[in-house]
Amino acid sequence: MTLLQKGDSVGLISCSDGLFPEERAKIEKIERVLGAAGLQTRRAHTLFRRTGTPFSGTPEERASELMRLFSDNAIRAIFDVSGGDSANQILPYLDFARIRRADTPFVGISDLSVINNAVFACSGAAAWHYRIKNLAGPFAEQQKRIFRETFLASAPSPAFDYHWLRGSGMAGVTIGGNIRCFLKLAGTDYFPDPAGKIIFLEALGGGPARIASLLAQLDQLSVFRSCAGVLLGTFTAMEAGKQTPAIERLVLGITEKYGLPVAKTEQLGHGEDARCLPIGKMISL
Repeated sequence: MTLLQKGDSVGLISCSDGLFPEERAKIEKIERVLGAAGLQTRRAHTLFRRTGTPFSGTPEERASELMRLFSDNAIRAIFDVSGGDSANQILPYLDFARIRRADTPFVGISDLSVINNAVFACSGAAAWHYRIKNLAGPFAEQQKRIFRETFLASAPSPAFDYHWLRGSGMAGVTIGGNIRCFLKLAGTDYFPDPAGKIIFLEALGGGPARIASLLAQLDQLSVFRSCAGVLLGTFTAMEAGKQTPAIERLVLGITEKYGLPVAKTEQLGHGEDARCLPIGKMISL
């Protein structure tokens, strides 16, 4: 069964920081690509940042627009095109019971990790770690194929390459995403139970010291003690600068006492060529 079919409508929204006005051309290109795939797009009113603010609306307005998209039976998926810092502002204003009934995939990465995981934790619905803006990036042709395989066809799961750093297999429901943003949920009702889960982690910025501190926080939350394994995506700044200790060494060190299986992929994260990972669904590696 496919997530989308030709003729379906999809929503575009900015639940984190609003888009800059100069990004209108990129949104229009995404809409053309989706149209060529047989999909119609509907923009939320909270898409571009308002004058004098980094936000596309107040937290209540952004949440209201998101719930409007979830409540529209014609919209079969919601793609968040934003990123930044402010997505967690909207969480108290979401109706998770309605989200559960809607059964509409929410798709986003980076700061949207807070919504991906909150949706799963509070409604049981799955979300998707994927950046639709890659359809207008330097790997657009490759991304069109990835989009079709993920959302318009029954692609095998997992649809990405990986290699083992420790162990040779793991299975479980995936949670996580951008490590910094995921940890915004720590201590809240929006943080998913890590027991028996595969923890997916990636990052855009941050050197070894910052990432080590975030890994320590996950350990102090007993995430590594209770999870089934760790899947590492790309850690863009660290890997581009070849900074040491490398992410592989940091994660293997902090999880050694638990003997956790750890896998690494270069195809999930902030890269313009990145693929898609479900959050809140069972996968087996």
